[in-house]
Amino acid sequence: MTRRTFGTVLLRRARSIGERRAEIASEQLAQRINETIPGVTAQTERSTVRLRGRGLAQRWITDAALRWLGRLLR
Repeated sequence: MTRRTFGTVLLRRARSIGERRAEIASEQLAQRINETIPGVTAQTERSTVRLRGRGLAQRWITDAALRWLGRLLR
């Protein structure tokens, strides 16, 4: 196996590990959002988390829990 091929394999493997870890983190975040914030539904698509709920845009402005969702990743 040449050095160039080994590097390519290594990068491809690192990318797949990173993508899977991002998917796991988004699934955990969606689960914690569903448990923590009433009236909001979180769904994942790969590593993207989508929020749905009635009056969500207004709640985003008034509810600090929605503005600081990143704390749920800890």
